[in-house]
Amino acid sequence: MTSLDGKYSTYNPLQMNDWEIKKFLTIVFSIQIAIWGLISLDALSLHIPILRQLIGFIYLTFIPGILILRILKLHKLGSIETLLYTVGLSLSTLMFTGFFMNMLYPLFGISSPISLVPLIITISVVVLVLCVLCYVRDKDLSYPSFIDIKDILYPPALFLCLIPFLAVFGTYLVNFYQNNILLMLLIITLALIAISIAFDKFIPENFYHLAVFVIAITLLFHTSLISMYLWGYDIHHEYYLANLVKGSSQWDLTIPANTNAMLSIVMLSPIYSNICGMSLTWVFKIIYPLLFSLVPLGLYQVFRKQTNNKIAFLSCFFFVSISTFYTEMLQLARQEVAELFLVLLILLMINKNMNKTARSFLFIIFGISLAVSHYGTSYLYMFCIIFAWLILVTGVNPRMQKLMKNFYPKFGTKNDEPAANSAPLKIKDRTISSTFVLLFVTFTIAWYIYISSSSPFDTIIHIGNHIASSIFKDFLNPAVAQGLSVIIAKETPMREITKYLHLIAQFFILVGLIALILKREGMKFEREYSAVAYINLVIGFSGIALPHFASALNTSRLYQVILILLAPFCIIGGLTVFRMLSRVVRVSWTEKRARISLKMLSVFLAIFLLFNSGWVYEVAGDHPSSIALSQQSVNQYGDAKDKNAFYTSFYTTGDVIGVKWMSKNQNDNSKIYADFGRTILVFRSYGMMPDEHILTNTNNVPDNSYIFLGYPNVHYRLMSDPNLPENYWNIASISPLLNMMNKIYSNGDVEIYYH
Repeated sequence: MTSLDGKYSTYNPLQMNDWEIKKFLTIVFSIQIAIWGLISLDALSLHIPILRQLIGFIYLTFIPGILILRILKLHKLGSIETLLYTVGLSLSTLMFTGFFMNMLYPLFGISSPISLVPLIITISVVVLVLCVLCYVRDKDLSYPSFIDIKDILYPPALFLCLIPFLAVFGTYLVNFYQNNILLMLLIITLALIAISIAFDKFIPENFYHLAVFVIAITLLFHTSLISMYLWGYDIHHEYYLANLVKGSSQWDLTIPANTNAMLSIVMLSPIYSNICGMSLTWVFKIIYPLLFSLVPLGLYQVFRKQTNNKIAFLSCFFFVSISTFYTEMLQLARQEVAELFLVLLILLMINKNMNKTARSFLFIIFGISLAVSHYGTSYLYMFCIIFAWLILVTGVNPRMQKLMKNFYPKFGTKNDEPAANSAPLKIKDRTISSTFVLLFVTFTIAWYIYISSSSPFDTIIHIGNHIASSIFKDFLNPAVAQGLSVIIAKETPMREITKYLHLIAQFFILVGLIALILKREGMKFEREYSAVAYINLVIGFSGIALPHFASALNTSRLYQVILILLAPFCIIGGLTVFRMLSRVVRVSWTEKRARISLKMLSVFLAIFLLFNSGWVYEVAGDHPSSIALSQQSVNQYGDAKDKNAFYTSFYTTGDVIGVKWMSKNQNDNSKIYADFGRTILVFRSYGMMPDEHILTNTNNVPDNSYIFLGYPNVHYRLMSDPNLPENYWNIASISPLLNMMNKIYSNGDVEIYYH
């Protein structure tokens, strides 16, 4: 088994790029033949449950990437990096293969390039070509070919591997029996894992990376698997665009929508759906969370290279504990993929041991893949690397170095060496080069201008104009700044505690960054990482001081993105603060203070998770709002605002059946009116009706029109409208109008009227 630092003790099946070439290609061809056979059996109506989905996922997610790693002769990377680079290269290959198929195949008379037959043939050819190149380039490599499974059977490993399945069973109980007891126990278990690691109990250090992955995928699955349908906001628009591609088997790149320019949606999801034989709903609910769970795993590798294993684990635990990670991000499939590429770029940035040519190639591939995955994350990354490059250029300019050293004697020294023995920054040491910055900026701007009628480019111009026109009026204006109000929706005692927990965490981040500036002992952060971290702090401050800047992602999403780099500083700052407190209470010995600080911080993070997940609100009955834990509580104890907020983006089976009936039976010349939660969301996804009309309490509905009432409208008489102070109005306002119309459909949850 390969250790985390990449040293070999036994053969690791996860690192196929280090296998003997014949055995490696035998596995690849076996998977290739298996997916051909399973697709053929399905075509003959001989369905084998789950197998095609499992083999298809393995084939698409790992095979292209691992072949490219071998072509690049990248070996001895360690399990984590091998896995991350493999998945990243596979996703890049799929997106751009689909893109070129869409562009080129119609020229040869193939009008449906993104359909099953062209996809499986083309991807198979790509894999076979990669196999040939792999054999030519890497045929002489050979490592021992035995497998040690003792770690797999180790009790802590078995325990950790069991936890995600409990999330699956727990969501099953919620979906079909309205029982949340297993999920409630699950959240407690995750909190206890963090405490046990800090106390050096049960889980050994070589399983920390597994614990990070397990906690991440468990938190994601405990919400993504709720309901048989999509829930949330942006995900419905993403589903609509992906379904357009899947339905027509071709991508229309002229549709003027930001998301339509994102290959992470319009290519990746239809490819997975077609090859794996899965509906788009389950691609978004299972496959995308699995891919996104690699983000904390990648961050663990980034953090442990610059700190230590415990700080890296707690940093990742803090990162996934923020509710945005397992709620809002699940509604943004394009950003889930983009953040994976962002983490890969950060990992490459600090990986100075990799072959320079291979690293440059991966930088370019992951950079352009980020650009075609999510415009918001790409713009933030562009901003970061431009200013980081400027900072680093300043660092290698002798005159600027001399000037800066007059103010700060340690300027330009390596973080992991004493100032007296440190060398100045050198251009050859940098990975954020002028060439890469220019290439990324040029490709990103060009893509956003020429794809989707330049909608993504117009968006950033519009935001820039807003910022420029309101910078002096809105700067630090509390009346318009979002701040923590996005996370803390209600002012109740429990929500107040949550607010202060977030403020404490942000204070820890600030302390951690100050410690970095002061170059405290043990600080090993790479210069480029430090530069980008400072810029992310500025971005975070801008999100509060300049609300229009945050509006591109909104504050909670912006905070989640900057934590990708700032999370370890929360742990470092927290340890610094708790060490100071331990001195106040006169704890002896520096080592003892460090251990106590670590334990205290782990307890803080465990409590932090319990509040952020909604576990505490559920227990206390304090306006429960968790999509996973609080369905029954919202119905029984929630007020009108709670119910409206919950059901605006959560849909019952009756909602979806009613929308599909409406889509199938509507008169093309008639307009459909419904509240915000139905028209903007479920109408667009499951109804494929993107242009229906929002019903307000002042609407004059014309003749030959429909009024669609969904679950909250029928059962709670609430109509969602985000333009109102309370975000809803009572259906009694239009009772006279409904009395004049004919009810033409009802299924218990949905009513449809027409006149």
